Amino acid sequence: MSERRGFLVRLMRGIELAGNKLPHPFWLFLGLWALALVLSAVFEGASATKPGTTEKVVVESLLNRKGLAWILTNMVKNFSSFPPLGLVLVMMIGLGVTNKSGFLETLMKTIAKVPERFLLLAIFLIGICGNIASDAAIVIVPPLTAALFFSMRKNPVFGLVIGYVAVNSGFTANLFIAGTDILLSGITTSAYKIVKPDGVVHPTANYFFMFASTVVISVVAALFVDKFMMRSFGAWHERFEGSEAAKEASAAEKFAIKENEGRAFKTTMLFTLAYWALMLGMVLVPGGPLRDPAKNTIIPSPFINGLVPILLLYFVLAGTIYGRIAGTIKSSADVIKGMVAGVGEMSSYIVLILPIANFIETFTKSNMATVMAIKMANWLQAQGFTGFELFLAVILISTLVNLFITSGSTKWAFMAPVLVPMMYYLGYSPDFTQLLYRIGDSCTNSITPMMPYFPILLGFANKYDREAGIGTIISQALPIALLFLVVWIALLLAWYLLGLPIGPGSYIRL
Repeated sequence: MSERRGFLVRLMRGIELAGNKLPHPFWLFLGLWALALVLSAVFEGASATKPGTTEKVVVESLLNRKGLAWILTNMVKNFSSFPPLGLVLVMMIGLGVTNKSGFLETLMKTIAKVPERFLLLAIFLIGICGNIASDAAIVIVPPLTAALFFSMRKNPVFGLVIGYVAVNSGFTANLFIAGTDILLSGITTSAYKIVKPDGVVHPTANYFFMFASTVVISVVAALFVDKFMMRSFGAWHERFEGSEAAKEASAAEKFAIKENEGRAFKTTMLFTLAYWALMLGMVLVPGGPLRDPAKNTIIPSPFINGLVPILLLYFVLAGTIYGRIAGTIKSSADVIKGMVAGVGEMSSYIVLILPIANFIETFTKSNMATVMAIKMANWLQAQGFTGFELFLAVILISTLVNLFITSGSTKWAFMAPVLVPMMYYLGYSPDFTQLLYRIGDSCTNSITPMMPYFPILLGFANKYDREAGIGTIISQALPIALLFLVVWIALLLAWYLLGLPIGPGSYIRL
């Protein structure tokens, strides 16, 4: 056992060292942008014929006078018109208010107060759905689950790991539309426009599949951990009695919900029910104001196309109502402070968008993305590699890359311009290509030391056990993370064989 753990530690440290040698994503995309310009000159004149047509697409060089003029006159436009930018900033304005008010943390504490026999199921559900609070869930859920395990005289480090895996390996799924849906759909839309200028991928594109994933993975993971891991890893040890955490506030205090917080939470939940009942009423009732005004349809409709503003309004109102009653928001100025804080969390992302947006637009303008996608699609068709094996390849490639680059939007920004057009020419929708990426991108989040929050997790673990290290976390997280991957692939296979829609108006094939 010690030899296997030693090998695992060496392997993970090797990944950590290799990943640390990668440049910051800003420089990575700046280099890709420059490389795209050079390659446009190298492959100038290369061509491919669009499948089913006689239209020939030819690579154009941008390393010339005309190309320089295009770069300089479009750099700012490429940045400001990048689809995910506005969507993400608008969402973070709303989430900033809910985070400042404390509503989301109280929500997690409330759900955690479940009977012990449903404890593991609740942890996985809370963790997976926690991404509605973005990265905040990563520093909220694991320490709460550790404290909960400690109070029940179970191994708190294992409780910490379970919460961490639930949040990270399930980060892409949710029972609700979250920031991940909005961010990735914006990037996918940009890639889709390479082959279809008016193409749009909605935030709801993967909703049916991700809703089902959240339920299925939570149930299976809870059963697996209970039957095969709790006895070995969840056992209490007397060393936890004298731990640093034992001297801090008790678990009961950490999970305690004050009277004003409970009152605020109940009121906010009543508002939540009323708000979404109103929204659904306006879209489900024939002739409702949120249906398409011309076709009277739900897909497309102002509800689907305007989901981000609808979510923004909900988060601002819910956060404000909770905060006013709980006392965390005392004036309108506090609401603005929450909004500013939410946008402030995205400052590094805004900077990163400059090279990402221009790399994608350069790749598109030169026609390299289209030519490459057509040639790859033709080659895969010739090899007969177009079915479930292809889906597995996309998932596993995403999984491998995720060990080194943990930012989901960063990876998808450089993979989407190739994968989306390639799968399009093979007859698969951009919505489905995005889904394949999301499965691979999510599973290994919890087992890579490259995750920015990994050191924080070790800090939490050391409060209970000073000997807990990388090997401790990885060895306990690995079986659950791999289970997520296996269950997701099995669910994908069932979805594919049954030909089910993956979201409202979204299908596997075009």
